[in-house]
This record gives sequence, structure tokens and C-alpha cells, in this order.
Amino acid sequence: MLTVPAKYRRCGIKVKCLKCKFQVSTKCGLTKNAISSCENTSQHKYNLVVCVPNTPGARRTRVIDTTDFNEALIQMVNFKKELENQGYHKQKVIKTKNETSLNYFMTAYLDAVSGVNTPVILIRKRSKQHIGDSLRAFERFRTSLKNVGYHFDGMNPKDIKDEEVSVYHEYLLNDLELGERSYNKHMGIMKTLFNWIKRVKDYDMPNTFNHVELNSVKTHVSIINKAEFEKILDAITIENSRHVPSGKYYYRDWLKPAYRLALETGLRREELLTLKWSDIVPVDDGKLVCRIPNLKVNRIMKGRSSKQHMKYIPVTKSLLTLLKELGYDQNKETDDRIIDRPDQSLEQAKGLLSRAFSHFNSFTDNRPMQFAVLRKTYITKLTIAAGANAKLFTGSSSDEVLKNHYISSAMVAASLDSFEVL
Repeated sequence: MLTVPAKYRRCGIKVKCLKCKFQVSTKCGLTKNAISSCENTSQHKYNLVVCVPNTPGARRTRVIDTTDFNEALIQMVNFKKELENQGYHKQKVIKTKNETSLNYFMTAYLDAVSGVNTPVILIRKRSKQHIGDSLRAFERFRTSLKNVGYHFDGMNPKDIKDEEVSVYHEYLLNDLELGERSYNKHMGIMKTLFNWIKRVKDYDMPNTFNHVELNSVKTHVSIINKAEFEKILDAITIENSRHVPSGKYYYRDWLKPAYRLALETGLRREELLTLKWSDIVPVDDGKLVCRIPNLKVNRIMKGRSSKQHMKYIPVTKSLLTLLKELGYDQNKETDDRIIDRPDQSLEQAKGLLSRAFSHFNSFTDNRPMQFAVLRKTYITKLTIAAGANAKLFTGSSSDEVLKNHYISSAMVAASLDSFEVL
């Protein structure tokens, strides 16, 4: 058992139990039994204690790993000298960033798309969903390599070759059993990261993820018909409000007008929920359009251009009827929101808008549908009416995006029933 001779007890050498964290004396600080009966004597260590001059109550301590009291005395002298030399301040540990590690580049990319800790010219702000998807893909890439024995923290982008990408490929498909769409998203995010490292960080390396052949996932774009939509509106009642699994109540009186406005404008959730009466503006001959910021394009262009990109939504007869019903004549040119949601923040309202749509649809005999079906229906009908000009109003980047994600080819085909080849 470690002891401190009486003549040395005032010099600052104590005995500390690392098990119970108490200073060792004649009794155990934890059990209050005689110290001779302590079962943790192997955890008793000499603890060096030095008082900081001219600073009442301030002390510096160090636990040392020796059972030799004479050695403790020597270390006590050295500890005092060390403290004197550094002004009795604890020595700061300065961590240097490895600015060529893959971990560093992953963090820098996430900062750039989040708009933090990044020079303004390098900011490429993206949506929360994109940031979350990227973080998930990075974590899974890190896990896949660690699982097979790689020391990931010491790796840099040049270390990622076909073998490492193959490990990730097998982890996504065999371990996580991801479908084609999710697999493509993960690989696409990694390809984007490596392109960004090469282009923005001027890091010379090949992008091995370019060797991955992504599967083309074609899905049938389904739209909603009038009868299905009316059934959902009829199902939005207080009685149907409770979502049994979560215990939450989804009914809000602004949901019906929000869904109707979504179908008549094809707006994304954030655009819909922030739409103001003053966004309805007259153009030639007094005709009205919705003039709103193109949120998606503006996020992408942030840091590259100060220009505010706008998009225009035609105010059709049916949309004008809805706007008048919601109070256009009384509220026009004001900055009040068209969809008033007094009890909800924007993020809360966005989530509720999606979850409630599927929830209330479950009270009908409709097929399962999600909120996005309203935008797809609008864009399909708009394309049939406006042809190639549809993308001027949707804010989509290309015809390919519209064809693959928003336009129902079945509905377009049905609209050609009067078409004659000859």
C-alpha cells in the first residue's frame, strides 16, 4: 500500500485512488471502511499537487505511475520546475490540420455547401437534404473501409483507387442492400466530392469514382386525377387528424388551401409556404403572374452571382378563382403570406405538408401517393399545354429533368388521342 512519510506530507505528494477518485487516508473515501481493507490498492497512485503562487485555491496536479516514493520526489521537483517555466499555465496542445487528408476534404466540402467556415467565393450552398445525404454517404464510405481494416484517418484522396471503390460498392449492395436509386445517389455524391476536391482545392488526382457505371433508373411518373384529389380534400377533417403510430395530430385548417394552391402552381413546399400576395403581379393588359425567387437556382448560384433569379407562374382562370376565394381582392400587394400558418415554423410546416398528405390519403380508397404528386401533375398538364416552353415556368434545369422526374408519359400519350399521322 502506498504511503507518504509524515515529514513529506506538506510538500504536496498525496495518494489518490483512481477507482473512487478520493484522496487516500486512513479510511476509504467511498466506503468509509479502514483503508487496509480496500480492494483497489492497485488503483492507488501518487498524486503531485502544486499550489499556484499568489492565486488562492489554484492548484496544478499530476498523477504519476510509480510505486517508488523516491521517484515520486524526483518527479515532484521536475513538475514544479516545469510549471515555473510555463508560468503555471497548463500547456496547450496545438492540433494541426492535415489539409491533404480525406477527412479534411469531406469536412471542407460540407462546410462549403452549408455556407460556413468557407471563403465566400467558394460557398456552394445546397439544401439541408443534400447536406444530409452527403454526410450519410461520407460516413458509409468511411465505415466500409474501416470494416476491412483500413486506417481511414490517415488516408488522402490519392489512396482511393479501384480496389477501395469496390469495397464501397460491395458494402452498399451486400451489407446495406441498397436499391439502385440509393446506390446511384451514394456513388454520385462521392464522385461530386472528388470532382470538388480536384477543381476547388486544386488537388491533383484521378477521380476513381468516374469508373463506376451507374444504373439508369427509369420510374413511371404517376399523377393524381380530380376524383382522387377531391377524396383527399374530403378526408382532411379533425376526426381523421390523429396519426396512430406517432400519436401526432395532423389536421390544420390551412392544409386544404395549401394543397389546392400546390396543384394549381406546381410550387415546391418552401416556395408554396412563403408565397405572398405581393408576389402576384400584373403584366401586359393587366394579366397576372406569380413572380417568385427561384430558390433552387439561387442556392446553387450563391457565391458565384449576386443576381436574384426569378421564375414566373401563370395565373390561370382556375388559379385566379382560388386566389380570390382565399382573399386576393382584400390582400393584394400586401406582404402577408397566402398560406397563413400561425402555429408553424417554415421547417415544421414543410414536414407537416408532406406527412399530412400521405396520412389523409390513407383514409381514402386511393392508391398510396405523396405530396410530390401535385407538382408532377401540374408539370405534366403544363407540358401538354405549353410544350417545350414548360421549363420556363417550372424552374427545372433541362428537358431531361422534366422527362425523367415530372412528366407522366402516359398522360402525354393520352392527350394525343386525336393525333393523325396522315
